[in-house]
Amino acid sequence: MSSASSKRVVITGIGVITSIGEDKKSFQDGLFGGKCGIGDVSVFDVSSFACQKAAQVKNKDLGALLPRAAIKRGSRCDLLGMCAALEAINDAGSVIEHYERDRIGVILGGGAGGMLSLEKYRRAGLQKNAKAFPSWILPVAPCTLTDFLANYFKITGPRATISTACSSSNTSIGLGFDLIRSGQTDMVMTGGSEALSELTFSGFNALKVMSPEPCRPFSENRKGLSLGEGAAILILEEYISAKKRGTNIYGEILGYATNSDAYHMTSPDPEAKGMTKVMQNALKLAGINPSQVDYLNAHGTATQINDRMETKAIKTAFGEKIAKKLAISSTKSMVGHCLGASGAIEAAATIIAVYKQIAPPTINLTKLDKECDLDYIPEIARPENIKIAMTNSFAFGGNNTSLVMAKLNR
Repeated sequence: MSSASSKRVVITGIGVITSIGEDKKSFQDGLFGGKCGIGDVSVFDVSSFACQKAAQVKNKDLGALLPRAAIKRGSRCDLLGMCAALEAINDAGSVIEHYERDRIGVILGGGAGGMLSLEKYRRAGLQKNAKAFPSWILPVAPCTLTDFLANYFKITGPRATISTACSSSNTSIGLGFDLIRSGQTDMVMTGGSEALSELTFSGFNALKVMSPEPCRPFSENRKGLSLGEGAAILILEEYISAKKRGTNIYGEILGYATNSDAYHMTSPDPEAKGMTKVMQNALKLAGINPSQVDYLNAHGTATQINDRMETKAIKTAFGEKIAKKLAISSTKSMVGHCLGASGAIEAAATIIAVYKQIAPPTINLTKLDKECDLDYIPEIARPENIKIAMTNSFAFGGNNTSLVMAKLNR
């Protein structure tokens, strides 16, 4: 085993379920094929809302491969996360069996959690002749999935649920990285899950930031964001242990940073200071110069202010000359804004881009906003020599996280 100061953290398993793909393979195909998963919503009635489109997971039978306990007690959010977790573990070669259970961590990001189940309970309680089951209340907390996975797999190492709005699951990956680097764990199951709910749907409609049509990040004619749902789970391991196991390695995590704007609950700092600083810190902690980054998966929400502030921050953090040459895309144009799961889904997209050497596109982008004048890869995926990549998550409350990943033999 290598010393804590020299430990390298690699990604050996990926599990993903989104509106554009029910597993890693179909997600990858949708990602590089520019598939739009934003459309009609059926998990609850959206007829009263001004904006009625979202990126819903529709084709997956969430109960087909899951243990009975998960189906009985879990929310839609938990079932999505469990599907992704099982795939990630299998993808990493049944990885859990190779480590002592107290040397494995479960660190996930959470958002609205099982809110949809609580809404179901409330509706039933208000109706005559309808039974409201108390079990529908149990999975409402964001930590439910974390606890279920740890208990189901008998994992007794570090367990935590991060809740920093839309940066939650990206931050959870960073914490998982820290646990392995510091020698506290040998393996971490990390990422996040999110399900659509009436609460979030109505809230974003009330804020008037949702688009009536599929979102168009960085586009001149963008009208706001599109919500989404899904899950992504990554398996992190210490490099030497993973290499000894002979398992496939998708890439390496070099470092991350997290900070806060301390400015406003829903708007970013107009000077983009927090966004700028978190990217700079992530690069510094990863030991990387801005010119070494080949691809950036942007937060790219498609709201007017966020897209412009992120563009401004990228120019400042990388320097305008370098920023102009950087390949960038917003995969939210395909899978929507998956809130608590968005960072993990975008991290999965980023490491797949590194592994396959293809940068995914920003679909629906026909004409750039004049203030968003960087290379936001429009419409069609592009082959790229991606040795190092970054993914950004800039959340409500000014919760910012940037994660740096790399091709293994860079």
